Amino acid sequence: MKFTCRQETLLRLLHLGTRALAAKTTLPILSGLLLETRANELYCASTDLEIGIEVKIPEVYILEPGRVVVPGKVFYNIIRHLPPGDLELGTDEEKKAFTIKGKKSFFQLHLLPEEEYPLLPERIDEKRAKDQGVVAFLLPVASFREAVRCTVYATLPEDPRPFLSSVLAEFSPGKLRLVGTDINRLVVKDIGIEGDQEFSTMIPVNSLREMANILAYIEDEQFKVFFHQKMLHMTNGDLSFSTRLVDAQYPKYQQVIPEEFDGEIRIKRELFLQAVERIALLDLAVKLTLAPGKGMEISAQGPEVGTAYENVDCVYEGQEVEVGFNSHFLLSFLKTIDHDEVIFKISAGMKASVLKPAGDESYTYVVMPLRMNA
Repeated sequence: MKFTCRQETLLRLLHLGTRALAAKTTLPILSGLLLETRANELYCASTDLEIGIEVKIPEVYILEPGRVVVPGKVFYNIIRHLPPGDLELGTDEEKKAFTIKGKKSFFQLHLLPEEEYPLLPERIDEKRAKDQGVVAFLLPVASFREAVRCTVYATLPEDPRPFLSSVLAEFSPGKLRLVGTDINRLVVKDIGIEGDQEFSTMIPVNSLREMANILAYIEDEQFKVFFHQKMLHMTNGDLSFSTRLVDAQYPKYQQVIPEEFDGEIRIKRELFLQAVERIALLDLAVKLTLAPGKGMEISAQGPEVGTAYENVDCVYEGQEVEVGFNSHFLLSFLKTIDHDEVIFKISAGMKASVLKPAGDESYTYVVMPLRMNA
C-alpha cells in the first residue's frame, strides 16, 4: 500500500474514524486502525466489537492498493502533530512496517496482523435496505442529539443489567421515544421523525452517546438509520456507523409513571436550581416542605455540618406535603432542560413524583423520593 494526501484532509476524517478504537481490551488487534483501498479510494475503520466506524478519506492519490492495520492511537497522534502539507504514507514490505513521510518528518510504525482484524458489518445503503426489506427511519439530527442528551444521564452505562446500561428506542409512525432508567429515576423523551413502521429495540448507552457525538460533525439536518440482523446502521455520505443492539426485554416502564399526585408546583427553573444547589452544600438529601399559600421550603441537615433551609417562591396547589429527594437527581434534570419554568407533580410518602418542562409534554422525568430521618 502507498498513497499521498494532505495532512489537514487526513486529520479531519481520521478524528471520526478512530472514535471506536478500544481503550481497554485484551485483544491487541482492537487497538488497531484499519486502512484499506477500494476502487482507488481510501477507507479507515475502527471497532471495539460493540460499535464500528468507517470513513472514506477524500482527496487521496492511491499509488499502490492494499490493506493494513496500524496502531490506531499512535497513528492518529502522529498525523495530529504534523504540520499541514503533503504526506506520503505506505508499507515497507522489507521491514514489515508502515511509514509516514512529511516534508521534514519520518515515522515508521510496526504493523498489526490484518488477518486478525474482525470483519466489519457490511455497509447498508438505500438500495440494499429496499431490496432486503430493512427497517429504516429518517431522523432529525438536532432533535435526536438533544433527546440523547436528555436521556442518557439517567442510566448506568457500565451496569451489567441490560435495561440499565441501554436505552429503549420505540419507533412508531412519526415518532421516536427514548426511555432510560437507573432504577431510582426514569426519563421518557419523544421526538418527531419520518417513518411509518413500528419497531422497538434497546441500544447500549455508550453506543447511543457516541452516535450523537458523531452527528455533531454531520452537516445535514437529517440522517437515516437502518435496523438489520440485530444491528443499527447509520450511513451518511462518507461515514458509516454501526452498533450491536441489546437482545433483552425492557421493563414495562409505563407502569412506573404515576397518574395521581398530592400536589403540583409551578416554579422558575433557575430559581429552583440555585436554591437546591445552595441547600445541597450541607447534604445530598434535601427535603421539600409544601403547603397551599406558603410556597416551598427546601431544607437539609448534615449530621456533622449543620442545617439549612430556604423559602422559594412558587405556585403550589395541593395538600400539605413533606418529601425528600436526592439533590443530584433534581439538579441533573434542572441543568439538562433550558425551559423557563418547571412543573413538579409531587407525591407524598414513598411514591414517585414527576418533573416536566412547563408547556412541553414530550419530556417526562420520574424520580423516586428518599426516606428522610426524623
